Amino acid sequence: MKVLIRRILLASLAVTMVVGVTAAPAVGADVTLKMWSGGFVKEGQRAIREVISEFEAANPGIKIDYTAWAWDKYRAQLANTATLGDAPDLWVDSFLKRWKDAGITRDNADLYAKLPPEEVAAYLQQTIEIQKASTGLLSFPFVGYVWAVGYNKEIFAERGIDPPTGPIRLDQLKELSKQLTFDREGDGKIDVYGFALLGGRLSSHIFNMVFSKRGGQWVDLESNLIIDQHRDEFIEALVYMRELAEYTPGGATAAAGRTYNSTRALFAKERVAMTVDHSELCASVKALAPEVAKKCRMMQVEFGFIALDGLIIGKTDHVDEAFEFVKFVTSRDKLVQLNQALGLVTPRTDVADHPLVSKNEVEVTLVEQLALPVNAIHPGGLLTQYGELRPEVWNAVAEVLLGGDPGEAADKAIKNMYNTFKK
Repeated sequence: MKVLIRRILLASLAVTMVVGVTAAPAVGADVTLKMWSGGFVKEGQRAIREVISEFEAANPGIKIDYTAWAWDKYRAQLANTATLGDAPDLWVDSFLKRWKDAGITRDNADLYAKLPPEEVAAYLQQTIEIQKASTGLLSFPFVGYVWAVGYNKEIFAERGIDPPTGPIRLDQLKELSKQLTFDREGDGKIDVYGFALLGGRLSSHIFNMVFSKRGGQWVDLESNLIIDQHRDEFIEALVYMRELAEYTPGGATAAAGRTYNSTRALFAKERVAMTVDHSELCASVKALAPEVAKKCRMMQVEFGFIALDGLIIGKTDHVDEAFEFVKFVTSRDKLVQLNQALGLVTPRTDVADHPLVSKNEVEVTLVEQLALPVNAIHPGGLLTQYGELRPEVWNAVAEVLLGGDPGEAADKAIKNMYNTFKK
């Protein structure tokens, strides 16, 4: 009897053990990644959310909690999270050195090594090389900003001038501006000007185009401010802008206070044939004057200027999951989809023939401009304090346009930059 009872108890224990093993398999908890960006246009934010939904459907168990901050609050919020130790897992930005200094980034060289070679080859190699030599591989391509020359094709035709087919030089821009400044009505007054010069806030964009083309540099690869070593190039850029103002409505004095909105308004009124702008120009003009927007084109320049907002993987506990999202969202089709909605330029070299891009002449021009090796990279990627220093450029440009001495204006700006930089 005792033997029988013992056998029954052992059998019961064995069944219990089997049930315990098979009835409670290990199930991994869902991973939620926190992703931030600045306040892109609503259509662009909607496209980002759509791609996130597609990713979540294809990757059960991974969720993306996406927040788009107003641009004037975005980087302050990032800085706060860096201080509190609660930075997002992923975020979109171009100021790489700033976030490396804050201690919230990771070198993603190991993740780059896992990407197919053809994928990496489609990225802009300039940005990869600069990251390798300075901050490390912190970000992956997300959106592109391209500064080039926008023009009204019908004003060119009216003057019998063929738009250049290759990247134009600075001297060509000045000569075209002269040829396109004319008296349309024959009453002795200039009706159309060759160029709308941006001279007020954000004039640092065209300044940087000229400054960089002349060989000027803000910083070295270690983010040390070296702009004092490029005083001559600083002065040359200021002088060039003043000379170009001869062919802008109201001359240098009017240009001193001109903003993006006012230059685009001049373009929409067909008061100017050209202006330096980025990919938003034609779309902005469409909102002001739809008929004029149909005439809007972009030309490639030899003095291009680009900025890339990359998708940064920070010091997350979920690197593998974050990388899965990065691979998904930076694929050719998804990146084109996003940049189309954002009104920006897809930062890949293999999209000019993409069906969504090839149908738009302006977009083709800009994606090809983005791939040109002559482009200067926005200094904000290396210079943490760039946002605080560039108002000195605005002041110097305004001073020279209003008749000030270029050398004195440059010296004052450079001195103030170093004082701010030291603080």
